[in-house]
Amino acid sequence: MGTGAGTAGPTQNMYKCDNVLTEEYDVFINAGPAAAMRAPGHPQGCFALEQVIDELAEKLNLDPLALRDKIDEHPARREERRIGAQLANWSERHKPGADAGPIKRGLGMAQSVWYRIGDLDSSAEVRITRDGSVELLSGVQDIGGGIRTVLAQVVAEELGLEVRDISVRIGDTNFPQGPASGGSKTTNSITPAARNAAYGAKRQLLEQVAPLLDTTAEQLVMSDGKVFAKNDPGKSLPFKQAAARLKTDEIAARAGRNDDYTSDSEGKENSPRSRRITYGGLQFAQVAVDTETGIVKVEKVWAVHDCGRPMNPLFLESQINGGILQGISYALYENRVLDRNYGFMLNTNLEQYKIVGSRETPEIKVHVVEHYLGLSSTDAGGIGEPAKIPTAAAVANAFYNATGVRMRELPMRPAAVLAALRQRKEGAA
Repeated sequence: MGTGAGTAGPTQNMYKCDNVLTEEYDVFINAGPAAAMRAPGHPQGCFALEQVIDELAEKLNLDPLALRDKIDEHPARREERRIGAQLANWSERHKPGADAGPIKRGLGMAQSVWYRIGDLDSSAEVRITRDGSVELLSGVQDIGGGIRTVLAQVVAEELGLEVRDISVRIGDTNFPQGPASGGSKTTNSITPAARNAAYGAKRQLLEQVAPLLDTTAEQLVMSDGKVFAKNDPGKSLPFKQAAARLKTDEIAARAGRNDDYTSDSEGKENSPRSRRITYGGLQFAQVAVDTETGIVKVEKVWAVHDCGRPMNPLFLESQINGGILQGISYALYENRVLDRNYGFMLNTNLEQYKIVGSRETPEIKVHVVEHYLGLSSTDAGGIGEPAKIPTAAAVANAFYNATGVRMRELPMRPAAVLAALRQRKEGAA
């Protein structure tokens, strides 16, 4: 993880507890520099914290979900626990190590916290030309999250057009400044600016078209590719005909990202992290542990997440799938091997640096909770980080449910698994 990321975020922000003190510091070693990767510090923090919560529940003779209901006040996570328990058939979960035979299965869960992060240096411009073309311009870039399509959706919705009618031009520093693609903030930052710019361009168009329809701009709406009067749909023009009546070759409007509709006390980014507006998200995992070979297989994952208003369900589900696969890689396979004398990484290839592959990919079920907060003109949030955070912890808790043994270190490779099982067996002898 990147320098300064820390792992205490979940401990500080997920559960109600007044007696929390965390101290962290970076340790520099003779190796290459670290860099941020999808929720810096939080998968590591949750791996520890969520196992501790499960251990506490066992000591108190409580169901792990029941304990979380008592100490976690986040409204979305409360509903997500209920939904996830139904999807994963949690009520049928057996006691740790109850399976007979060498293959033992277990069910575990873990939850996450991430923050509503916005970048006010986020702007967009929308242009409408006489030929009916619509363009959106912004310096934001698309690194695979699908923001290009989402921007087209936002502008199309505001103008009453189809997504295919919008030309999106992004990633150029000559365009209005866009946000960076980090911190799960891109959609939250740029879509309100895009919608507000589209609204500004729409208002200009309606002002010019209103006299042609013998009405006022306030009485006009744009929908289904037409401009028409609210109270008299017969007064209408197709969008392209309306654009052809513009007094100039082009009209344009530019807008930036405004502050969220909230006060400092409700959680703006400049407030203490403990008061920030946060998103939830949790995952249930079913694993199979071969106690003879030490191989751990994640068979199923149920992911229940919230991220404000979902903008594109297909992209959203894809982001969650990707986060889960990265989390499984972190839990079971990824292991950097360093030359202790020189600090060189010795397994800089995908043959020896293992990640999850097609054969290791589990069945994944995604459920998205639409948790509207009413904080911007699109109310979008972010899902890039939350999708990864609880995965390794859920796998670890499922491993314990399967075997009755806790894994304190990652990755859970066969040698480490066999050593932990052997230590437990020798301790019980």
